[in-house]
Amino acid sequence: MSGAIPPPPPPIEPVVAADHGRRSRVLTIEGPSRTLALCLASFAVMAPWPLLGMLLLRSQFESSADAFLFFGGITLFPLLILALFGSVSEDVLIAILMLVWFAAALIPSLWIRRRIGSWRGVAGLLGAQALFSLAQAVMGALLLIGRSV
Repeated sequence: MSGAIPPPPPPIEPVVAADHGRRSRVLTIEGPSRTLALCLASFAVMAPWPLLGMLLLRSQFESSADAFLFFGGITLFPLLILALFGSVSEDVLIAILMLVWFAAALIPSLWIRRRIGSWRGVAGLLGAQALFSLAQAVMGALLLIGRSV
């Protein structure tokens, strides 16, 4: 044992897959400005449907409260259960309809924003919100038309 220590082996370099010059684009929605942008985008895709319904069926309104049906046409059906327990004021119904509509616009944007990993996910969220708002507006229009028949 003459004491000659062999040199250490060369360091093993990690194998890196060739990306051919492309970088993966990971969407991060972490900052307050991006969260605000997603919330505003939610309002932008949801607001046109009730507004369009109000413009098209303005002649069917009996009172100004009829405009709120476009924001909560579907939501009104579960709320009719409240009518079984007594009279509910129109102001309370309008407040609940608007609360549900605003919640549909804000809660997914705030709750799911960290789980969204791509632009396709953002487009899916905004598409779902737009379809929800469209469904609410269509049901509100059907309620107004059905009332006048």
